[in-house]
Amino acid sequence: MITKKNLAIFEINECDFNFFLKGATKYHFPIIKNYLTKKNKITTFTIDKEEGLNLDPWVQWVTVHTGVRSSKHKIYRLGQKLNNNVKQIWDIISDKGISTSLWGIFNSNLRKKKNIDLFFPDPWSFTQKAYPQEFNDYLDLPKYYATNYPNIRLNKVLYLSYKFLKKVILSKSLFYILKNFFSFIKIFYIAGFKSFNLYFFLDLISLEILCKNIKKKKSDFLIVSLNSFAHYQHNFWDNGKYEIIYFWYLNEMIKKIIYLENYYSSSICYNGFEQKKIKNKYFLRAKNPKKFLQILGLNFKKIEPNMTTGAQVFFNNYRDKTKCFNFLKSIYLLDTPLFEVQNFKNKIFFKFNIYLYEKNINIENLNLKNKNRYFNCLKKDNLRNLNYKNIRMLKAIFDNVIFMKSTSEHTSKGTLYFKNIKLKKKKSENTKIFKEIIAHFS
Repeated sequence: MITKKNLAIFEINECDFNFFLKGATKYHFPIIKNYLTKKNKITTFTIDKEEGLNLDPWVQWVTVHTGVRSSKHKIYRLGQKLNNNVKQIWDIISDKGISTSLWGIFNSNLRKKKNIDLFFPDPWSFTQKAYPQEFNDYLDLPKYYATNYPNIRLNKVLYLSYKFLKKVILSKSLFYILKNFFSFIKIFYIAGFKSFNLYFFLDLISLEILCKNIKKKKSDFLIVSLNSFAHYQHNFWDNGKYEIIYFWYLNEMIKKIIYLENYYSSSICYNGFEQKKIKNKYFLRAKNPKKFLQILGLNFKKIEPNMTTGAQVFFNNYRDKTKCFNFLKSIYLLDTPLFEVQNFKNKIFFKFNIYLYEKNINIENLNLKNKNRYFNCLKKDNLRNLNYKNIRMLKAIFDNVIFMKSTSEHTSKGTLYFKNIKLKKKKSENTKIFKEIIAHFS
């Protein structure tokens, strides 16, 4: 006989809780400090260590939600579909008659709708749709921005913004925006439409919409995932000008989390794993991945860019795939491959294989003397690939890329705060959290 219990989980992706606490004091937001310090906590960890492969959120959260290490679930890219043999928490919970709401979860899959009240996938999901269907009007705007940045079309954004705003008004969430109208005006005056500000805004409004829906219909089990704090720390952690904006949004979102927690007897707030500050790096990303490959004369069916420096490319036939794979593998900068390329059954994955110390590079003047000024990963002194033809190719490539600043790296350690749930150990691997949650409902 299954006894129904309830639980809310708030996954604040890759955040630094120590940074939360310092900022709460610095900017006088006691709600943030009180929320964290009044909870129990444990340290969590992952055995994965490789930046850009298995130490990424779309990998680690799948591990948390399945109890399976990445070497077994083999999800390494945004939008990848999990093998049906690997069960997610909600697959198991819903079969036990526990109603569930899922909001913004990385690489989540809705396999069946039994006892699922609400399913809202992460905006980087290319195939998953929201359930009930009406929630796609909320999803379409962040999804378009996330999967097309930095090459968005204004007319498309305006249309999707209209759909989004219409749903916000109907959900009665417009009152919250109007209530904080002057704060939003001040924030957008300082930060404009920088990506971190848009992600924060959409996360906050998303939480407000969720609060309205949980008030109407509370599920037994709720998982909420927020990614905007990770985005800020990855790209803007070196800029003190925007810190107050970070903590204003955090304070507002903690208020929403507290509101949602009031509907649940047990709760978890969890970062999965943390970030640490680093010396700034600049990663290369195609301005428009689709156009980028077309400039290189490559044929393909469709492309799914990720949020960092690469993309999955799908093809109509084996010949086109082989040509694209071999061509990208053949391009070198000095003695280092410019791209990392992986070959799959009907697609390839590629990403830039280098990062820079500085934001600018002059390909024509690249030589042994200045290469270390630009690059971190080029170590050999072999110039055999730096011929006229290669320079022309590299110039065509570099003319169609942007430089993405990175201010942080992932760590393997995380922190989990909890209330009214039994956790057996003071230190736990991410895979074990899955078992603890399943046990809570047994």
